[in-house]
Amino acid sequence: MKLWLALLCAGTLIASPASGQSTTAKDAEDFAKSVRDGSADTVLRNGAQNDVPGYGGTNIDASKYLEDEEGLTDAGVNARYTDPNYGVVIDPARPEFDPTTIDLSAAKTIEDTPENFLGTGLGVGGAAASCEPLPNTGTGASTYYETCNQGDEIYTQQQTCTSSLDVRFDKVQTWLYYTSTQGPYVGKAPFAQHVANGTCVSKGPFPYCTTLGAYGYSPTKDCKNDNYAPEIFECKQEIQGLGASSPDWFSGIYPGTGKHWFSTSETTSPPIVTRNDAACPFSGNAQCVEQGVEVCTDSDPVTRIIDGIPVTQPCWAWARTFQCTQRRSANDCAELDKKPECTFDHDECLSENDDGTCNVFDKVYRCTTPDTSSGNPPAYICGGDLYCINGECTQVEREASTEFKDAMVAVQTMGNVRDHFDPETMTLFNGEKAGCHKPVFGLVNCCAGKTSGLLTTAAGAAALASGPAAIAALATPFLTMFLCSSEEMMLDVKDRMGLCHYVGTYCSDKVLGVCTSKRKSYCCFESKLSRILQEQGRAQLGKTWGKPKEPDCKGFLIEEFQKLDLSQMDFTEVYSEFIDAAKVPDEVQTSLEIQDKIDEYYRLHGGAGTP
Repeated sequence: MKLWLALLCAGTLIASPASGQSTTAKDAEDFAKSVRDGSADTVLRNGAQNDVPGYGGTNIDASKYLEDEEGLTDAGVNARYTDPNYGVVIDPARPEFDPTTIDLSAAKTIEDTPENFLGTGLGVGGAAASCEPLPNTGTGASTYYETCNQGDEIYTQQQTCTSSLDVRFDKVQTWLYYTSTQGPYVGKAPFAQHVANGTCVSKGPFPYCTTLGAYGYSPTKDCKNDNYAPEIFECKQEIQGLGASSPDWFSGIYPGTGKHWFSTSETTSPPIVTRNDAACPFSGNAQCVEQGVEVCTDSDPVTRIIDGIPVTQPCWAWARTFQCTQRRSANDCAELDKKPECTFDHDECLSENDDGTCNVFDKVYRCTTPDTSSGNPPAYICGGDLYCINGECTQVEREASTEFKDAMVAVQTMGNVRDHFDPETMTLFNGEKAGCHKPVFGLVNCCAGKTSGLLTTAAGAAALASGPAAIAALATPFLTMFLCSSEEMMLDVKDRMGLCHYVGTYCSDKVLGVCTSKRKSYCCFESKLSRILQEQGRAQLGKTWGKPKEPDCKGFLIEEFQKLDLSQMDFTEVYSEFIDAAKVPDEVQTSLEIQDKIDEYYRLHGGAGTP
């Protein structure tokens, strides 16, 4: 069993205070550490002996024999007959033990592999052990995701064009017909349908009797104009299939023209003025919006002769300005492709065309921040720092093994369990949703985060505790220039501290079916360790982070946390933080406090606590 796993077992199974012997051992360990660290000036200073656990001073009864050798001899003779221990020593019938019955397996194990218990390089004979360097303090390398875009870009462009006037005149030709119900004139009945469809119009009656002469006939004495309903029709076209009103006697042909019509004429309509936008394709385009008012560019002269006819207009042409929204291909991944610390990971589609093809891709790159561990003078841990009390030996905490660091993280995890248990939801290590926006193919970026470099826990925590002004001062500088929100600045600080997990990106705004603005979604936690537990724990449980638009930042249920195998998790990212200034809490007490919280919750809600 790994050391940190043993600590967890101790923290979850032991339910009683440490014994008096453990307290004494703890005092001895503290003293040994003080000597090791130099916090006690010297073990030879006056009164230093009083720091030794179990030391009761020099004023003891046996001190009276220091200057009385004869008294010491007499006391020894007297003890010979009164001390039962002496009797056992000289008694030939005293009990004896067979060495073969004594279990020496533990000692044998230590003898075979002393490095496992005493540190590398420490031999069984007590040779000095070698020292191993401690990790540097500072912020280790961290992984994050950066994105760029490829696809259609929506952009606006100002366009100008000119509209002008067209003037035309319609030439209208008409035909006139004399009609009646009897006589040499054209029969009247066929014109009813032509009047109905608008081809012909009635121009009123004509003098039936006197017009007969034009057809070569003379009227009778009793001829009256109204007896035969004479009527003139004006038609827009020559009417075919006509005949005389009295076909047995007349032909209906007018002798002057040899046709059924007696005259024709052509007239010119008034000027027809229309606006010509052919040279202005942006007019009527749904993606173009006219800006301001049009400006007259041709007004002199106002009266112009067209086809010999004067036409007057106050303006003959106008300049017009439009703001048009258009699409074009774009790709802003060139800079990200050049970064040696970033490699392409996968594509995500932000928006689709009507046919289902993707018109904008979010290209996701996996990047690694540089290791900013400090170059402080190296500190060492030596494997031979041992102290023994009551036959029980303990090594002073100087081992640099991975298991020691794992133990640090495991114990810290227990402390976080205590602090991050939510009795309302019965969950551990809850996170909060956070997000930031960035225009697609735009310069504004409120999602810089780890791209700007990592922050130490101390610097970030101080800014978060101080409020908006401190957060804005610590956030990536250009965030304030582009008016990013205070929430986005806080996310920037938390992400650079290593507290946030990137969930994904979704399209927040579209124009013409193309994504124009995207939003990155994160889950942020109270500590870097909580984030690592969530990332690697969810992988073990097969638990997703939800969708980018609806991220799932909820913590682990108690039964989920119990299923986690911390021995399979990689805590390298937080090792330096714990080694730097780790003070191991009492894991037994932490476990008891966790249990008390759960018991208190059940009592308050009418349930039963643990037995």
